Amino acid sequence: MSPAPSLPDASIAQSIVRATLGQSVALLSPVSGTILLTNAFGLRILDGLCQARTPQQIARHIAETPDDITPAYDAVCSVLDSWTESGLLMDGPPAFPDPVPYRALAGTELLFAGAGGRVRFRCPDAILTEQIDVILGHMTTAQPAPATCLEVIPDEAGFAIFRDQTPLTGRISLDAARFVIVREIAEIICGPSDVAAVFHAGCVAQNERSLLICGDSGQGKSTLTLGLVAAGCDYLGDDHIPLHHNGNDTLSFPTSAGVKPGSWGLNEVIQLQHRFDLTPRQPRMGVRYLPLHLANAPKVGQPVSVAAIIFPNFNPSVDCEIQQIPPEQALIEALKAGSRLSGSHRADLSVLASFLNRVPAYRLTYDSSGYSVPTCLELLNAPRP
Repeated sequence: MSPAPSLPDASIAQSIVRATLGQSVALLSPVSGTILLTNAFGLRILDGLCQARTPQQIARHIAETPDDITPAYDAVCSVLDSWTESGLLMDGPPAFPDPVPYRALAGTELLFAGAGGRVRFRCPDAILTEQIDVILGHMTTAQPAPATCLEVIPDEAGFAIFRDQTPLTGRISLDAARFVIVREIAEIICGPSDVAAVFHAGCVAQNERSLLICGDSGQGKSTLTLGLVAAGCDYLGDDHIPLHHNGNDTLSFPTSAGVKPGSWGLNEVIQLQHRFDLTPRQPRMGVRYLPLHLANAPKVGQPVSVAAIIFPNFNPSVDCEIQQIPPEQALIEALKAGSRLSGSHRADLSVLASFLNRVPAYRLTYDSSGYSVPTCLELLNAPRP
């Protein structure tokens, strides 16, 4: 028989948010931000925790016969151990692995604005400041107004990000800091009350329908986005795409698009560079930026209905295919890619779950834009359900 795991207070279990997702149920801890999937067995365990039952009591309640009690108890303990390890049952927010105390520092200030809000970005580091300016400089404003303050505290080992003096990170790398900063600015200037989640994704649109192209770096997300823009799609963004709280729309966040060395020679990239040129400054070693906000991009924060979600996988050595995946797998892939609930909706899983239940998601394996671009255009132009 397994040793009894330590149990959270019943109020912790009662605070866990539930949302139906496909054939499963997604659970969210509003304390830690942990999201995981469970089934009917897991829900019975969670119900038992909400009623302050012990693992033994939960097992006896679940077991159909006395002989089933011991295996049920072992299974309950196994689930509780995995939930504890994941952070689902935490009674407080997790500590940053490398915390940095806040201190006010002088630095270059940039003021970003959109229909939903403003951000005053302050950073003493010249390299990071220039990178943010190149990516988002077309979203700046000179008009003074109240704004959320996003500050960077650098030292010799990395960067820490603060929002209105509240830490968003511990000490992280330059690339990670840039990722967090752009994501936070996307959420704020598109409107915290309007943004339910932020996908790590590119996004294009055609005929007032958008395609969300979600994936981690190196999976072909940006290459596919650029290929679709070169094919005539409107550009909505390439890294952080907010999901509107209505659960139907993406919100335009058309940053300058970064092109890594392996993609410089692609025909679609060459076409886009001829049409739009490069940004005047190129502050990242080995990365070229294209000012694709000029590619018929809607204004920042404009909603566009989502036709489908694509999880690309560029692999020149495998057969091309597109395969629809269930909502559960779409959630797993989106979280693995770095997507997350917004800060203002961190305790609300219903919008994201509804979105993934309604919008078809596909895994696209491709070896060239000759397959991926026409395939995605077919999805964009398919009859509305």
